[in-house]
Amino acid sequence: MGRIGEDPRLRAVLEKARSRAKLPYASDVPKATALALVESCRQGTAPVQGALVLAVGREDLIDSMKHDLVHVASRGSCLRVINGVFGMGKTLTLRVLQEYAHREGFATSFLTLSSRECPMDDLAAIYRHIVKGIRVAGCLDRLALEQILEDWARKVKEDATRRRLVLWALSELDTCFKGALTQYYEGVQFAKPEKTDLALRWFRGETTVIDARRLGLNSNISPENALGMLGNLTRMLRFIGVRGLVTLLDEADAIPSLPSAGRREEAYANLLSLARAASSTPYSYFVYATTPSFFDSIPPGFVEALKNVTTLEQMTSGELTELAQELRDLHFQAYGWHRGDLRGSSLRKFVRRCMSTSINTPRAFVRAIIAALDICEQDRESGLDRIGHMLS
Repeated sequence: MGRIGEDPRLRAVLEKARSRAKLPYASDVPKATALALVESCRQGTAPVQGALVLAVGREDLIDSMKHDLVHVASRGSCLRVINGVFGMGKTLTLRVLQEYAHREGFATSFLTLSSRECPMDDLAAIYRHIVKGIRVAGCLDRLALEQILEDWARKVKEDATRRRLVLWALSELDTCFKGALTQYYEGVQFAKPEKTDLALRWFRGETTVIDARRLGLNSNISPENALGMLGNLTRMLRFIGVRGLVTLLDEADAIPSLPSAGRREEAYANLLSLARAASSTPYSYFVYATTPSFFDSIPPGFVEALKNVTTLEQMTSGELTELAQELRDLHFQAYGWHRGDLRGSSLRKFVRRCMSTSINTPRAFVRAIIAALDICEQDRESGLDRIGHMLS
C-alpha cells in the first residue's frame, strides 16, 4: 500500500490546501473591529475594515485573486468580473478582496459606480474617484495621495544620496505628470500652499484648462489619457515598495440601465480598456462587481474582457454553518459574552430553518443570525430552537 502523498488525487488536495490564503478567525479580531463588523452585519451593509473574517465560502475567489496578483505584480494588468444577484454579497466580497489586497502589499481604491456621480462611460470620472479613494498600508482611513507623493520624493532623494540610478523613476512618467510633480514639490519646498493645492487638484483630475496653464501644463486629466495618467501613479506606487493597485468597482447602476445606447457602448468599451490596460497602466488589478443583466447586452468583441468571471453561488449548508459560527464568535467578542449552547446541533438546525424560509441570500442570512444572537444575548432564556420556530 502506497503512502498518502503518492496518490496524485490526494496530493492535489494537499497542494491546494497548502496554497490557500490563511484567513483570520473571529477570535483574532480586536473588540472595536468586532463591534463595527457586527453593526455592519446588523444593518445589512458591508464593513469597510475587517471583512476578511467573513470570507467564508469565498476562498476559491481569494485563491484566484492570489494567482492574479502574481501576474499584476510582474508589471501586468488584469480585470476580474464578479457576477451575483442582489443580496449575494457582492459588496462584501469586494471588501474582502480589498482587505486581502492590503495584506498582500497592494494599494487599493474602492469605487461605487453610479450613472451620475461615477459613470462607467466616463474614464476621467473613474480616474478621479480612483485617486480620491486610494488607500495604502498605514493610511487606510484617510486620503493617501499626499502620502504617496511624499514617500516617492523621499525615496528618490534617498536613492540619489546613495548614488543609485533613479532616472527610471522619472523616465517612465508622462511629461505633463512630471511637470505637475515639479510644481507640487516646489510648493512644498518653498511654502507655497496655493501651488501645492493646485498641483494636488491636478493629480486628482479636478483642474480647469486655466488651472493647468497656471501650473505651466498643457493638459488635464481626460477620458483619453486617464488610464495613462493612472499608470503614472501605479509606477510611483511600485517605486516606493507597493506591489500595485487594486481597484474595486461596485456597480450601483448597471451598464444596461444607462439612459442611452451611446453611453452603454462607451461603458463596455471602457471596461474592455481596463482588461487591456497592461501597457498603459501596469501593476493594476480591476475587480468589477455586477449582476446577471450585465451579460445580456454584451457587445461583439467583448469576450476578451470576460476571461476572468466569478459567479457568486448560493452558499452550501456547511458554508452557512461555518459563517454562523464566525458571526457568533464575533458577537461574543464584540459584547463580551458567551453561551455554550449556541453551537453544534442547535446552530446547524437554526441554519437549516433559515434555508427553508425566505432567508435565501447571504445578506438576509447574516442579518437573521445577528438578530438571533442579539436576542440570545439580551434574554439568556431564549435559545436558537425557540427563535428558529419564530422563522417558520
